[in-house]
Amino acid sequence: MIQIFDSEEEVAHAIASEMKEHLLHDEQPVFCLASGSTPQKSYKQFAADADIQSKMKRLKIVSLDEWVGIDRSSEGSCYQMLNQDLFSLVSLDASQIEFFDGSSSDLKRECLRIDRFVAEHPITFSLMGVGMNGHIGLNEPGCPVLDHSSVVSLSQSTREVAQKYFHQQTVLEDGITLGLGQITNSKRVIVAITGERKANIVQEIFSNPDAQLPAQQLLGYEHIDFFLDAEAARYII
Repeated sequence: MIQIFDSEEEVAHAIASEMKEHLLHDEQPVFCLASGSTPQKSYKQFAADADIQSKMKRLKIVSLDEWVGIDRSSEGSCYQMLNQDLFSLVSLDASQIEFFDGSSSDLKRECLRIDRFVAEHPITFSLMGVGMNGHIGLNEPGCPVLDHSSVVSLSQSTREVAQKYFHQQTVLEDGITLGLGQITNSKRVIVAITGERKANIVQEIFSNPDAQLPAQQLLGYEHIDFFLDAEAARYII
């Protein structure tokens, strides 16, 4: 289902409210959270809610994706973005976070490690963003729909857009990511898309069934909603 909000702030408030709801009421809350600019305001609102702090010890967080070859401590890594926007703002211990190591010399083992974690700790809430080319996580257009993690060759579009997260030009060739099947198997999924810059890809997702975009694989599920602001939805309203 599509839900359209007047502003990015309203989208952020709705997402933060759902995060709180799942933290407080899921029996064993496990979150899978996208990094990047779209969810930043949601995380800030969630972290600022005094009611959640005492409940954070219940939460586990599993990685969605990471750049291959980038250490998690590096500026621009998906881990560091989430650490800055959320982890460092709440009472969350490192042992509660299971994250891909993009700098590992054995990426197959990394995939198996995260897959094992997801199998043992089913995801109860996922927050996804959508790339400029319609990717979900780092599942790029043309990637198969998998029920396990994998290493993916990044599109030229993703490589270029990702440079905004780094202070200097950084070589990015591959990503490691959960599969689309693992994401759709989450108990609850919100896909957040905000801003005028995303209006064209939103139009493709909802108006061009032949586009075969990863984001389109999340359409048609009762437990998956797309939260858009008016600017992102301008061509489909």
